[in-house]
Amino acid sequence: MTLTLPPAAKKFVLALSLSLFAIPVARFLSPVTQIDGNAIYLAWLPISVMLSMLLLFGRHAILALIVGFALTNAWLLPLPWLQGGVLLFCQLFAVFVSCGILRWMLGKRWRFGLPNKNMGVRIFWGCFFAPFALKGTMYLAGRFFDFPLSVAGFFSSSSVIYSIVDIQSLICSALIFTMLFYYPLRMILNPRYAKKFWRRNIAPAFCHRKWLFTLHWLLGLAVFLLILCAPFESRFIAGYLVPLIFILFFVAINRFSYPLISLLWGISAFFLVVYNRNFLQGVSTEYAFSFVLSVLISFTVCMLYIAQIYGRSDAIKQKLHTQANQDPLTGLPNLRAFEHYLAKHPQVSVCCLRMDNLEFLSRHYGMMMRVHCKRSVTRELQPLLCQGEKLFQLPGSELLLVLQGAETAARLSSIVDFLNSHRFSWQGDSLDVEFGAAWGVIEGEGEALHHTLGQLSWLSEQACTARRVLALDNSLATVSDNTTERVMQLSRVKKALAEGEIELFAQPIVNQQGDRYHEILARMRFDGQLVTPDKFIPIIAQFNLSKRFDLLVVETLFKAMQTLPGEHFSVNLMPFTLMQKESANKIIDLFTRYAISPQNVTIEITEQQAFAGSENSVLNIQRLREYGCQIAIDDFGTGYANYERLKRLEADIVKIDGSFVRTITTDVVDEMIVKSICELAQVKKLTLVAEYVETEEQRELLYRLGVDYLQGYLIGKPHPLSELRK
Repeated sequence: MTLTLPPAAKKFVLALSLSLFAIPVARFLSPVTQIDGNAIYLAWLPISVMLSMLLLFGRHAILALIVGFALTNAWLLPLPWLQGGVLLFCQLFAVFVSCGILRWMLGKRWRFGLPNKNMGVRIFWGCFFAPFALKGTMYLAGRFFDFPLSVAGFFSSSSVIYSIVDIQSLICSALIFTMLFYYPLRMILNPRYAKKFWRRNIAPAFCHRKWLFTLHWLLGLAVFLLILCAPFESRFIAGYLVPLIFILFFVAINRFSYPLISLLWGISAFFLVVYNRNFLQGVSTEYAFSFVLSVLISFTVCMLYIAQIYGRSDAIKQKLHTQANQDPLTGLPNLRAFEHYLAKHPQVSVCCLRMDNLEFLSRHYGMMMRVHCKRSVTRELQPLLCQGEKLFQLPGSELLLVLQGAETAARLSSIVDFLNSHRFSWQGDSLDVEFGAAWGVIEGEGEALHHTLGQLSWLSEQACTARRVLALDNSLATVSDNTTERVMQLSRVKKALAEGEIELFAQPIVNQQGDRYHEILARMRFDGQLVTPDKFIPIIAQFNLSKRFDLLVVETLFKAMQTLPGEHFSVNLMPFTLMQKESANKIIDLFTRYAISPQNVTIEITEQQAFAGSENSVLNIQRLREYGCQIAIDDFGTGYANYERLKRLEADIVKIDGSFVRTITTDVVDEMIVKSICELAQVKKLTLVAEYVETEEQRELLYRLGVDYLQGYLIGKPHPLSELRK
């Protein structure tokens, strides 16, 4: 049966074991000299052990220190029990009180974070108050109790310089040598901390950028200490070399971490104190001791504060570096981080993962939905990635994925299949996100890198359409040509919009009685040539130019309507136009400016706009309908439409999509679908328009089923709007 100790008991046993070892060693290592015929410590190291143990164990070290000091005193200083108890009280009371005050002022974590913003409080109470209080209690004890001659000098008040050196020795021990015990004892308690200490403090000092400096610096320190501590007789050593050591540490203070610099300084100061007579040749008096200790104390305080400043500066630099290389919303490394990654891995396989309809969904649900979706994708992909494989954030609807090893295409196909089969949600609503990807081996940086990423982006867009993973290899020339063409098309579209290079065509929509109105179809003019919508509408949609385009179409139409009195027209508005605020008000302003009656204009919208539920879209549609415009639902039956939605539809006209009309005379199902739509539309008193009518059989059947208006090449092909004036 194994005996298990409670955690508090374990800490006490460990603290007691370390105390029984460290306190005698500290007493043995403490340098002693003679002043006024009395022995005096130049550094009483047991106070360093006390502070280290309290920093390591907190309150669990109190009893262990009492036992450790009591046994050490009984072994080294056999005194009567009363004097022994007084000595033990003087040794421990001041340190316990100072640490208790720190615990009260700084809270539970008073032992952690060295150095930190509370360094001044720690230095005052732990390194100045405790030594003064310790000597004060000893002097008081010397007044009321008689001690043997061997220790009486420590309790009596000798000369002023003796008292000053005595207090300075305690301050040096607490201020300089506490960390000299703290770090080794902590490594003994936790060997993993020794590895962590090496990795965080020593290894960085010998990295490829610092190893030469570190080597020369350590060599210089060793030479100076050797000269100062060796028994040379020279009156110039103390005056010149000691300041050089201070300069040496100031040079290194911004290169080394605080733990390393404090350890090195503690070791250096220990040798200077132990071998003080060697470099104080001819001036080894009590005043010289006092001066040297004062200099050591002053330099240590300055060094601690400078180390704190550099530490905070490094922390701020690290924070800024992290922020510069990380997207603040998704938390993913950004393109700058990807460039740094490529500097270390110059040839990698990079995959561009595209969420095809994320742009549209983010317009409907808001930008935070995009962020949530990218976070979700990152979270779901983590179990599928190997060590060293990373995701990087890209603006828009894409992520960069770095894959290692062979079979990149197969792995990427598996990842895309997994994502396409996974359901993502936002605030309880299911998101139908479609994924595609392209990959290639990236070599180079700068402009070449960004050009390649642009090609991967275009290729991933094609991959979404093709529903497969594409590779940037033999198709590089094709991709380059297509991406270049896309940029040129964007430039042409912007130029046409800026110069008003747009021409309107009208296609008649006719009923059985011969009444008609016209649907407006736009063409753009690039370098004198008319371009059909399939060439420029994708560019307009991709680069968010739809509102600018639609307003230009409406304004061009209204200008023409001033010379076409009594004519009725329908005009399409793109989805993103109605998703933007004030779109309806801008269109109404055009009605007012050109004095056009809203009864002569029908606004055609898609099913997405009618049923998607976008707040701005709904408000804009209601505003135009209240103003007097008729609302037509275009391409009805191919998207969100169903009977339940048709039942609650608020519109005036429904345009049956041509996919049902083309085969209506040969496909009974299409005929039944159109018939059911007609019956429900009659109940709702909606006007029905059938698109893509091309044969007499289609016309006769559609009129018989109850369709009101027909549109198609049988009725009339699109012709320039200007021809209506003739």
